[in-house]
Parts: sequence; C-alpha cells; structure tokens
Amino acid sequence: MTFFARQEAARRRTYVLLLYYAVAVVLTVCAFYIILRGLAALLMNLLLLMSGERYSPDCAYMRVFVWNPVWVLMTSGVSAVFIVGGTIYRRISLTKGGAAVALSAGGREITPDRSLEFPERRLLNIVEEVALASGVPVPRVFVLDKERSINAFAAGFSLHDAAIAVTCGALERLSRDELHGVIAHEFSHIKNGDMRLNSWLLSLLFGILSTSILGNFIMEDDSNDMVILGMVICLIGGVGVVFAQKIQALVSHQREFLADASAVQFTRNPAGLAGALKRIGASSHDNKMRCANRSELSHLLFSVGTPDEIFDSHPPLLERIQRLEPGFTGDFTPWSESPQEDAPVPATDATANPTSASTAPSEAAEIPTVAVVLPTLDPDLRETLVHPDNAAAALYGLLLSENEDVRQRQCSRIAVAGTTALATTAERWHDALRGMDRTVRRQVLDLATVGVRQRPPAGRESCLALARELADADHERSLFEVLLLGRMQRALWSAGVKRALFDKPLPPARVRAEAATVLGVMAYLGQPQDDAAAEAAWREGVSHASSFRVDRLPMPARRDCTLTHWEAAVQRLDGLTPLSKGELLNACAFVMRADGTLTEDETELLRALADLLDMPLPDDSRFQAV
Repeated sequence: MTFFARQEAARRRTYVLLLYYAVAVVLTVCAFYIILRGLAALLMNLLLLMSGERYSPDCAYMRVFVWNPVWVLMTSGVSAVFIVGGTIYRRISLTKGGAAVALSAGGREITPDRSLEFPERRLLNIVEEVALASGVPVPRVFVLDKERSINAFAAGFSLHDAAIAVTCGALERLSRDELHGVIAHEFSHIKNGDMRLNSWLLSLLFGILSTSILGNFIMEDDSNDMVILGMVICLIGGVGVVFAQKIQALVSHQREFLADASAVQFTRNPAGLAGALKRIGASSHDNKMRCANRSELSHLLFSVGTPDEIFDSHPPLLERIQRLEPGFTGDFTPWSESPQEDAPVPATDATANPTSASTAPSEAAEIPTVAVVLPTLDPDLRETLVHPDNAAAALYGLLLSENEDVRQRQCSRIAVAGTTALATTAERWHDALRGMDRTVRRQVLDLATVGVRQRPPAGRESCLALARELADADHERSLFEVLLLGRMQRALWSAGVKRALFDKPLPPARVRAEAATVLGVMAYLGQPQDDAAAEAAWREGVSHASSFRVDRLPMPARRDCTLTHWEAAVQRLDGLTPLSKGELLNACAFVMRADGTLTEDETELLRALADLLDMPLPDDSRFQAV
C-alpha cells in the first residue's frame, strides 16, 4: 500500500476521529455540569451552615445535583464556546499556512543572509539540499530559540505554504548528518501529502484542548489570584487531554515509521537519522518542549518519547531506532555528549571549487548550497536572491522574452510597476540564465520564490499580477511559464488562491473529461506528429487511471488539448483527494513512458502538474529534480 493509499484510508476513518471528538465534547459538558453544580452545592451548604439553618433533606441545597435543564443548557453553551468555537477558530487560523503554526510555538524565521551564524546557515543549506533531493519547493524555516530540546516539526496547508521549525537544541546538539536526517524526516511529511490531514487534526485538538489551555494559562499567570479557578478549569479540561492523546495515536504511529523510511530514501544514510534518535534517547530527561501549545503540536513533533516508554502520539523510540539499525541494543550512553561542532569555511572557498564541495564528507566544511547548485552564476547576482524585492527580479528575469521588442516592452512594464533598477536586475538575470538548462532555471525559481514570500501581502499580489502580465506579453504560453506561474500562485497562495475551509473532495468520475484532457495533452506533447502513437500512449495512461473511468470517453482531438485547455482542466482537478491526484500523476507518467523516451517538455509538464495539484512527483528517479 502506498503512502497516499494509507492517507486515504485514514481519511475514510474520519468517523473514528469525529466519534472521539463527539465523546470528548459530551464528557466535557458532563464535567462542566458536575463540577459547577458541585461548587454551587458547596457554596449553598456553607451559606446555610453560617446562617444556622437546621439540616434537612428537603432543603434546596440537597436538590442541587438533581437534573436541571437550565444548568444543562448553560454548561452546554459554555462547552460549545470552548470546544466547537476553538475548533473553528483554529481551522481559520491554519489557512495562513505553516508559518502561523511555527510562530505560535515561538518560532523566529531565518532567511539566507551573510550575517547568519554558522548553525543557522548550516540549517538553511540542509533544507535546500533536501528540497532539491525530494523535488519539493523550499519551505520557510524557523528556529525555536527558547526550546533546548532536540526536536522539529513541519506544518502547513499544502506543499507551497509549508514551514519547518527546528529547536535551538537540535541546532546545537546534532551533527550535520543527524540534523540532515531530522530535516529529511520532516520533508517526508511535506512530500507525502499529510499536510491537509494535519490541519484538520490541529483544529480538532485545539478545540478539545482549549479548556485545558485556558486553565494552564490562568494558573501560570503570577499576577492574579485565580489559581483555584485555573485548577478547576484544568480539571474539566483533563477530559480533552485524554481524548486528544487518543486522536493523535490514531494517525501518528504509522506516519512516523513511513516518514523515517522516506528520510532514509532522501539522505541514503540511515545512520544520521538513527543518531538523532539516539541523542534524544540519551537526553530524554530534558527533551520536553516548553511552548504553551505543546500538547496541540505533539503529533507534529519529530519525537516526544523516551527509550523505555510508549507515548500515545509517537511510536516507541527504541522501535524506531531498531527499524533503522536492527542490531541496536538500547544503550544510549555513547550519545550523551554533543558532537564536535563542524568547522565553518568561508563561502569563497566553496565557490572556487564547487565540485569538491558537493562530494565532500558530510561532516566537512559548510558551503552555501546556492553556490554549489548555481556555480556558474555571478556571486553578486546570486546574492540578490536573499532579498525579497530583488528575488522578484529573478522571477521577472525568467519570464523575459528572447524577442528584443517584446523584452523591451516587458522591461518598461517592470520599471513602471517597480523601479528602473528592478528592471535592470531582471535583465541581468535573463542574460545570466540564457543558455542554462531547465534544472538551473527551476532552482532559481525555487530559491527566488522563498525570497518573494517574505514580502507583505500587497507586495505578493503585485508580484504575481506583474508576472502574469509579463507571461502574456508575447500572447503565448510556454511550458516553463506554466510551471513558473503555477509555482508562484501556489507559493503566494494568500494573494492568488482562495481556499475553502471545509471543502469536499470531488469524486474522480465527475472530472473524467478533465482527466482525459490532461492525459491527452501529455500524449500529444510526446508524439507531436503521430496521432496513432499519441492515442496508444493515451490509452496506456487511461488504463492506470481506472477510478476516473476515462475509458468511457474517446480521446480528445489535438485542437482540444492545448495548454489553455490543460490549465482549465487542472484548476478543476485540484478538488480531488490526494489519492486521486496521485493516481492521475502516475497515469501521466505511464503516458510519458509509453514510447520509451522522455523529453524535457514532458518532464516539465509533469512537474507543472505536480506543482498545481500540490503533489510530489511520482517515485521515479527520472522525474525527480536534480
């Protein structure tokens, strides 16, 4: 069973999560009722005793625990405010992307900069390396400065608004290989499509934990005298804590094993990930997260367990290690000390010899990944990718036409929308990338998108609008322009994509015509002159997309399979489940393989489709970004 099949099975078991959620709501209401009525009874008893009234079973205070509809409605209303209201509030807040989750945990965003300290620069290098290895867009990166434990998590609504947060303890106490394994583990959560599931899970957990969160907040505030009230609220919220752990356990265990396996595929080094887990085991006494919402985030974390205990939200630590190293006995003593810090080397050394840098041992000197990936570009030009405004110039440069007249019109429009310097920098990028292969251009696109995401919402809107104008300047749309605009739209989704909070997935059979169009475009692209060979390739793809029932339709004509038709079809297909999207991508890959050859246009179109559907590329090395 594939990862997406497992995810679909988890989605179909949503009724179990909702059942736990409903039971938690009901029991919380009961707890509210019992505790509030009990406090009322105690208060009435005290008042009656102080007044000197004689005790009698018929007194009103003896009937305080008797069923009272008014009290039931009141407690139900209070519970609904805390639980249901909290769930809706959290669901809305999560549409801001993974950055919102990282910030709520006390994260500080880091971006490429010459002034970065070595550990942070090393972290960004590793993130970029794993992004390139996995074919996933580079996420935003955060450091949790107040967390001394070894931990990390990935959060977000989709591939393009994902964020990775790493604790300060992980940066200080892990070697490069170990940190590489942790980051690869988090990337697997991003690549394997569980971001949307996590967003729903976070919403549910926040709702049923909201009472406990409020109680802890009151008790931890030294400036008030409401400690008793905080204790009472925490007692009521204990119901939510229990059920939160059960809900986390339903979805977390198998995901962690799958993420560990995917991390090894990315790094080709199981020892790195195993070493990180061993260091956690050796420091289990001080490896707890301290942020206020740690219970809510528990299922997102890299690890929350100890070597000899089984926690609900994660598999046993020892079992995870033994799956990577079957011979491990459970002795964590050798990993009790932090590894010796890697020695940084100036970036100029890396630039001078990028080949040796890319093949050096992992514990060797750090080199800026951009310098390794783009060794032939002007270092000063590469540096512009660091700054949000200048990163936009790189995106504009990718869209500039080879036609001199069209390019001059495009540059004039950039100067009007921005500045003359912005237009000049865009032309420099165009000249630098002229003749470069598509791999380098994609890497510039990925890195520049990270910089543009740092702009305020209005800046992102204007950047996306101007990019569309530049792409339409020559009145035709190339494959790379489709890829670039799709990537920008997804990465800057708050400006260009309106997402439904409670969207219902489309059944594949309802979009069979759109699926037929997508497969047709891929088939005609691979066979530009031979309609018979194109139809054979199309039918090969159709045979691997059975849930769409495309076999009931004839193959679309070549005139109905343009990029314009393709974009309209993909927009509709975005409403499918991850499992159905994965099936369609796999079918497209079979269309590409049908004639035994792969062209750059075919692989480019497949990447564009994966980007627009928020999905990773099929698990085939021929389709991975290099």
